[in-house]
Amino acid sequence: MAPPFKPPPLKYPPPTQTPAVSQWQQQLRARGWHITVDGDYQSESKRLCANFQMEHRLDEDGVVGPDTWEATWEAPSTKPQPAPDHTLQKGDTNNQYVRKWQRQVNNRGWPDLEVDGDFGPQTEKICKELQQFKGLPVTGKIDRHTWDEAWLEKVPVGAAM
Repeated sequence: MAPPFKPPPLKYPPPTQTPAVSQWQQQLRARGWHITVDGDYQSESKRLCANFQMEHRLDEDGVVGPDTWEATWEAPSTKPQPAPDHTLQKGDTNNQYVRKWQRQVNNRGWPDLEVDGDFGPQTEKICKELQQFKGLPVTGKIDRHTWDEAWLEKVPVGAAM
């Protein structure tokens, strides 16, 4: 259950700096999003909020109001996109699955990853970071578990998929 929402909404600009910002960032991170918990709601928090809202079919305004606040604690995880039938790895080029995975991890908080469909050194680096962040074996290859973890979130018991 979500803690009570206490106005004002978290938004940018101007930056919002309240204890509620840290609380929201921590919960988003606990769900599996790659966000820095610094108590400072600026452009990156707004970007990830809008991405969260998009995934959970909320109004995509990048503002943490009552609905987004509640969903951060209570919304079920989104379902992973259909995975490829093989492991993706360094050297794969112009690959639609690499592109989908890159876009998803970029949306989840790794904005330095270019979405180009090429599995190069940067994609391998981000793949390893995601695997470590999610507690998976760090291989630098996108197997079924690494694919799914780009979409899955840790959610409270009772928040069914």
